Amino acid sequence: MPDNPTENAPGHEGEQYDATMNDEPFKEEQFDPEEAEQRITQFVTSADDLPGPPVEELAEQVDALMRTVSRDLEGIMDGKAHNKVLATQLLLGQRARGLQPDDAEQWRLHAATTLLSGMVVRSADG
Repeated sequence: MPDNPTENAPGHEGEQYDATMNDEPFKEEQFDPEEAEQRITQFVTSADDLPGPPVEELAEQVDALMRTVSRDLEGIMDGKAHNKVLATQLLLGQRARGLQPDDAEQWRLHAATTLLSGMVVRSADG
């Protein structure tokens, strides 16, 4: 696998890839989930050859951070009405959609809505 994920990408430099440009329509039976997992594993393994800490270590650090963030967020939303949690999720999603895709703030807001979505589901169930 190349070090640069955009290397060997479909299309030409500067062009955005459009799946509809492919002459052959996507068929579900063409997708092999096992092969996809193997390719992901190969990519992750190849990234370990790059400078810096191992991917596993970075993943553990990110996972630990997200657990902390999730606990803190649950603390903020603890005891709040279901509709208050849902409204907060919707407002953050609305703010994210108002930003440009290359704005890092948009992706942070989307991440917040993802974390809140789990709380919304749990509060609806219980």
